Amino acid sequence: MLSAYTKCPDILIVDDDSTVVIALKKTLEKIGRVRFALNAEQALMMINEQHPDLILLDMGLPDINGLDICARLKQNPETTDIPILFITSNIEVGFEEKVFDVGAADYILKPLNPRVVSARVKTHLAYHRAIQLLDTQAHTDSLTNLANRRAFDKQIVIEFKRALRVQDPLTVALIDIDEFKKYNDHFGHIAGDECLKSIATVLGESVKRPTDMAARYGGEEFAFILPHTGTNGARKLLYKLLTTIEQLNLTHAPDATYQAVTVSIGYSTLNPENVTSIEHDYAAIIEAADTALYESKQKGRNCLHYNPLALAAPST
Repeated sequence: MLSAYTKCPDILIVDDDSTVVIALKKTLEKIGRVRFALNAEQALMMINEQHPDLILLDMGLPDINGLDICARLKQNPETTDIPILFITSNIEVGFEEKVFDVGAADYILKPLNPRVVSARVKTHLAYHRAIQLLDTQAHTDSLTNLANRRAFDKQIVIEFKRALRVQDPLTVALIDIDEFKKYNDHFGHIAGDECLKSIATVLGESVKRPTDMAARYGGEEFAFILPHTGTNGARKLLYKLLTTIEQLNLTHAPDATYQAVTVSIGYSTLNPENVTSIEHDYAAIIEAADTALYESKQKGRNCLHYNPLALAAPST
């Protein structure tokens, strides 16, 4: 699979002038995949369905001003990093300040010069790829190649708010390698690192959807963020994970409870059907999963437990 910074770029043109769209498509189709929208409503729907790598945005759309669209996208954590280049014939005093104040990366003046358009799009795509690469490295655990704690903390906020906004379930699971200190003490830290990597591989392969996240939470503890996943679906996935790790038959320390390396799992699900506010603390679902993990440890390890999470609707 191509990474985010080597895949074919997705370029969205937002302009209600068909001649401009045709000219831009002809100029840019060798650079990447080109999509187009004729108005702001259509553009926002397309952006929501698939985030483009770059947006060429007309200032004067029939429904919403281009500056307002740009400001809205930049205020959304999910779209704030998308570079936006304005297309305009407006060169009035103060125009540049307005463009950059709303977060645009650049602007291109009409009439369009194909060489200028191509050069600026390539420049901003290359810069965007470089930023994505740095961001990926900053949010990836160097040992396991899973997402790191920083990435988890960032994503849980996004998914918690999204779950409440769209009234969709969200499950968080915490996974801890049983008696890992005994493993390290007996086999050494180099072998311990190899054990962590083996477990991480199974975790990474267990989450299939692009919205799911497997992360190294800290030390020998890992975490799942599972959007659109209710309690029953999570239980099936986590029980399979539990047995798959045990079946790796990684020999444990002689004084460990089990001969093979095992994990304990705790999980909780946000079911937001009756919750209308996004002001609740996302940490509540992590704490609930952590309580369930503690219960798994207390009940003998190599098992999973669920701790229900109930967020009451705010009083009026």
